[in-house]
Amino acid sequence: MRRVLLGILLLVIAGGAYWWFVAREPAEPPIIPAAPATMPAIPADAFEMTVESVHDGDTLRARVATPNAVVGDLESTRVRLLGIDTPEISPELDCWGAEATAKLTSLVPVGSTILVAPDVEVHDRYGRTLLYIWTPDGRFVNGELVAQGDARVEVYSPNRSQETVLRSLESSAVASASGQWGACG
Repeated sequence: MRRVLLGILLLVIAGGAYWWFVAREPAEPPIIPAAPATMPAIPADAFEMTVESVHDGDTLRARVATPNAVVGDLESTRVRLLGIDTPEISPELDCWGAEATAKLTSLVPVGSTILVAPDVEVHDRYGRTLLYIWTPDGRFVNGELVAQGDARVEVYSPNRSQETVLRSLESSAVASASGQWGACG
């Protein structure tokens, strides 16, 4: 009887070893997340503005510190963030409109200094100045809004210099259901 039990035990061990080393399905390859997009640094041609008000998640008013070729006077300038679009707050409040506005306000509060740079076209058909925005510590505001799901990418030619990074950030935000991508269906 002992020999039979010992034989059965050896068969179970041998079968287990065979299954472990030969017969089992290979493990799924590990999922390696895509490398996050690298946010662009503040460009050499960026200039300072001071935030006067935030209209919504992608539009604000700011005043230039020193007039230049992009903003030629010291008057208040309506700035539209390039490469992005956020849900509206007016005339009706869209899903995530208030949250996107609050996020932009937290990134660039009234009175704060921002660094801005244009792309190819400086103004849109509404007369707004089209700019990419950075905080003094180097945070790319347009990209952060997209990465956190507060904005979607909306690029109009010829202003395409940050399109690749913005689309990469949007893909990650959609995949992780961040912000509006998880809340608004």
